[in-house]
Amino acid sequence: MRPAESDTPPYIARVERLVVDDGNNEMMVRVRWYYRPEDTEVGRRVFHGEKEIFLSNDYDMQSTRTIQGKCVVHTLQQYMKLKYVGVDDYFCRFEYDAGERDPHVAAGERFTPKRVTVYCKCNNPYNPDAYMVQCNTCKSWYHPSCLDLKNEDVEKLDKFFCSRVCQEDAK
Repeated sequence: MRPAESDTPPYIARVERLVVDDGNNEMMVRVRWYYRPEDTEVGRRVFHGEKEIFLSNDYDMQSTRTIQGKCVVHTLQQYMKLKYVGVDDYFCRFEYDAGERDPHVAAGERFTPKRVTVYCKCNNPYNPDAYMVQCNTCKSWYHPSCLDLKNEDVEKLDKFFCSRVCQEDAK
């Protein structure tokens, strides 16, 4: 959807249905908005992918004239399988409750699912934009930077072991 400000990235919404506005005979769309991480009260976190968006419970009516184009919102699993990520490709793994803020509810509780698998020593969810390497023994995934390693050095290894214990177990 076209934003009013030209320096703002386009808004992303899912068209729920087309409606004719009887008052002025204009085609309207009922949309369900997606939010970018920085548009939530939690903000962008290290594990949010560059193209990550959240499906909200925020619905609206918009003129069809505000539609700028079409994009594709994938699940995280579909997104990870893309051979090429285009400018109009996004992924969504969370839903976001954009309703009135309740001071008794933690900001993180506004997301569904409440829990996701975490990886590495940093205990963060998977970020498809961050390089990770899998231990050949325990099969756990790590960010090289969390192990004080450089991506280039890890890529040169035939096998990767996250610890001396795993390296000894492999023998």
